[in-house]
Amino acid sequence: MVRKRWVWGIAIGTLLLGVVLLWLYSHKLWSGAAEQRLDSLLATQSTAPTATTIADTSAALSPLLKPEPAELTIGWETARGLPPRCHHCIAIALIGVDSRLHDPTPHADANHVLLLDLQAGRITIVAIPRDTPADAGFPDTSQYNKLANVRPQRGLRAHLATLAALVGIPEIHYYAELGFSQAFAILRLLRFDNPSNVLRLLRARTGIWGDDYHRVYVQAHFIRQQLLRWFHAYNTPWGLALLRGGLSLVQTNLTAGVLTRLADSLHARGFPADSSAISIVVYGAPLRRVPVYDLSDSTTVATLVERLQSHYQRRHPAPNSGRNSERVRAILNTALAHARQAAERNRFQEVIRHLLPLLRQRAWWQLDNPDERAYYRTEFVELLSHSYEQLRQPHRATLLRTHFLQQEQALEDSIAP
Repeated sequence: MVRKRWVWGIAIGTLLLGVVLLWLYSHKLWSGAAEQRLDSLLATQSTAPTATTIADTSAALSPLLKPEPAELTIGWETARGLPPRCHHCIAIALIGVDSRLHDPTPHADANHVLLLDLQAGRITIVAIPRDTPADAGFPDTSQYNKLANVRPQRGLRAHLATLAALVGIPEIHYYAELGFSQAFAILRLLRFDNPSNVLRLLRARTGIWGDDYHRVYVQAHFIRQQLLRWFHAYNTPWGLALLRGGLSLVQTNLTAGVLTRLADSLHARGFPADSSAISIVVYGAPLRRVPVYDLSDSTTVATLVERLQSHYQRRHPAPNSGRNSERVRAILNTALAHARQAAERNRFQEVIRHLLPLLRQRAWWQLDNPDERAYYRTEFVELLSHSYEQLRQPHRATLLRTHFLQQEQALEDSIAP
């Protein structure tokens, strides 16, 4: 009898330990490098928890896939031109690189710095236009010393340091960098049926917004809309899947554990009490009266895209160049044809040269059809894996066939209706 109790005690203890470890794993809260850095940052702040506790969001799971639509009418807002002084804020840079498919040169077309004030429970988004003067390494008389050129000319570290100097903070603590194709995938994760239309609006500098200052404001407003739209889902199973899916697409030093803990700290301070919990600053130009729209609404997006197309047709009349998906499909097919020819001639380095840039960009995410995406993804991985094996780099082949394909399949599962 004593022996049975002893065995049952061990079994129950093992089960409890397993549950604790599983919880830690699901939240990525073990002490990794990113989490240790966050610990040191939080240790310098007086962010003792308040009596507020995180509400149970299980009841919010049902409307997650169909959030309440925001108002469809146009609104008007203002934006300051100088960021607030916030040396205790956690700074996260969001960088959108504008490079064509197969072009490895990453011009930083979109730059936004999120200042998370964990003491006040507020976020400030600093939107910085791409043409902001910055040292890109060109002669002083050059017209190319602009923020967009710092990233390709001097690298990511210099670009982050430049952003910190512009915002007036000691450093950028975390960053996330994504390209055009990754943006398609993230918009699909966020339940946008037509990511191409949304991106056309966010990238347009003429036709609707007027200039680059208004464009970056609209981008920042879109970021604010999505933060407010999905914030309360962050500690649900679907929200964690969304975090991990998004992080797997971008180049970043963030982890799901770091983001979850930052969200916990904000929520403990009452964030978001309302939409004013996230303010927007447009670097260098205070805006007095900015039109804003609900870009989460498909009808609003379609109307704005039609207006944008009419503007371009009036000023630049030209024959229809075809859908973006047709252009992407042609690029992928051409790359595969060249790679197959190179493989038949045992030129495996040439195979890698043709395919690896497009795989890193995840170009197939610009296609609407999931079966098409799966086809190109599989073809790219198989040709690249075979080439790496022939070059005696089996670990790269294994990484592509297992980890990479598993990540991609998890993304497809997350966006499936």
